Amino acid sequence: MLKLALMAAAVTFAVPATAAATLLTTEAGYTGRGLNLSAFATGAYNFTFGPIDVDGFTFTAAPGGSGGYPAGGNSGLGSVVGQGGYGLGSNGGFGGDAVYIGVDSGTGYAELLGTTGYDQMGFFMNYAPGVGDNATIWTLASDGSVIDSFDIATLAPIVTPGGFNAFMFRGVAYDDGTKIYGLRFGGNYLLLTGTKDGVPPTPGPGGIPEPATWAMLILGFGLVGSAARRRRTVVSA
Repeated sequence: MLKLALMAAAVTFAVPATAAATLLTTEAGYTGRGLNLSAFATGAYNFTFGPIDVDGFTFTAAPGGSGGYPAGGNSGLGSVVGQGGYGLGSNGGFGGDAVYIGVDSGTGYAELLGTTGYDQMGFFMNYAPGVGDNATIWTLASDGSVIDSFDIATLAPIVTPGGFNAFMFRGVAYDDGTKIYGLRFGGNYLLLTGTKDGVPPTPGPGGIPEPATWAMLILGFGLVGSAARRRRTVVSA
């Protein structure tokens, strides 16, 4: 439904990264904040400049365009939130059950800002290569100010040629005690979600047990079965 348009405006965000910051390119070992977008799995996407609540974060958007911030953008209606068809050029497209939030512009940005700080923060994302400015993420302090910026299109490109609902993990970790309260993302049609395919977990009643819980349940079932066998033996005797 959305068609990508090349943006002539060039906006540069130049904030040097500190030596304590590490760009994360895999979810393996990640201990930071997750992102559950199941509340927006409504079968269609909407547009918003925010602020709205997105899984405990305050989500706001400032798409770019010839009108400057916050005007312009592909739709002129803000950033996309929810489900729907979306094309990202050579990196493929999105639709079906995928749920995401994203900057509906080749320039500008959107951001998620929370009230709890983390040593690490990252999400699954994708963007349109060669469109607008370079896809960039910024770490945010508790007051929303920028700590560091990372040009992921240069430092850790996402390449999913012709992919469908394909996202790759990108994030930031600090080892000096710096806390991340949120992420700003943009400089491109940059989409964020919580899982590799954009499909949020759908646990049944009571939720899906964690691995440790499964182990306890299996042990419990074994003990119950053993007790039942002992009772049957006594009755037979």
